[in-house]
Amino acid sequence: MEKFNEKQFDKINNLNWYPWIGENYSKTKLLIVGESHYEDGDEWQLGNKNTTNTIITKRINGDRGKLHTNIEKTLLNLDNPTKEQGYNFWKSIAYWNLLQRLLDSREQADRPMDEDFDMGWKVFFELIEILDPKYIIVVGKSSVGRLGNYLNVNETGWGKNNSDFEAKEKIISLKRGNKTLKLIFIKHASAFYSYKKWADLIKNEHPELSKILLNQ
Repeated sequence: MEKFNEKQFDKINNLNWYPWIGENYSKTKLLIVGESHYEDGDEWQLGNKNTTNTIITKRINGDRGKLHTNIEKTLLNLDNPTKEQGYNFWKSIAYWNLLQRLLDSREQADRPMDEDFDMGWKVFFELIEILDPKYIIVVGKSSVGRLGNYLNVNETGWGKNNSDFEAKEKIISLKRGNKTLKLIFIKHASAFYSYKKWADLIKNEHPELSKILLNQ
């Protein structure tokens, strides 16, 4: 995990899975926040902090699922990234899932609860103290309301603009002293997903980002 080590993350209470951290992460400082892992009957998922790393490793070694391919398209702003471009992409980012428990299934009835998102945001604010990201893309909009609630009832040191949460597109700017973090929420990149709208949204906010990623 580049310059990071597991002991740093083990200090975070309720962090069940280490983030994936590509070897070139320091060159982009792009953190992608996914939503959840699912119980797929794989024993290695249970109690294994390396679950996220195992899944991403499978993806970059050829098992390229729709979610991860759509994430590549969106961040690279390409209709058909090559395998090499996809491989370099995952080497250049950090990826972490917000939910800290396995969901039982992908059925609509088994959706995250408010307390799942609340715990995720609690862990998030500790995680970013270690990762120190410059860019943050959140895949899925379901958690944005709980982010606003978490900031309302917890002292994080980060200030928000309430109007960001009321806008149609959720681009949340957080400030602490002289530092600003911008969280761009996009549609969950699985079924019924058209990448171009979200690629253009990210490009509008960070026009340099896809070029940085493609040059890694």
